[in-house]
Amino acid sequence: MKNIVILISGRGSNLQALLDACRDPAYGAAVVAVGADRPGIEGLARAEREGIPTFVHRMADHPDRAAWDAILTASVAGHDPDLVVLAGFMKLVSPGFLERLQ
Repeated sequence: MKNIVILISGRGSNLQALLDACRDPAYGAAVVAVGADRPGIEGLARAEREGIPTFVHRMADHPDRAAWDAILTASVAGHDPDLVVLAGFMKLVSPGFLERLQ
């Protein structure tokens, strides 16, 4: 079973498709966390209704993009994913994010 962390930014329609796929044991994956760059969005509510841990890191809450990227990287890595899916998440991640999570 592969662990997936999904990053979203809105309604979560792509997230829902992945949640639906993961219900099939033959799919071989489970969504272990969902993260976003803004609070109060429907995609986070979808994850919470499924009992999946969520986290939010707004860029505005950090002094610069590097600080935001560092906390995002740490949050994603903390769930030990085999795969990270950017499902509608439009922010670019840093080379450090990619290196740590490869």
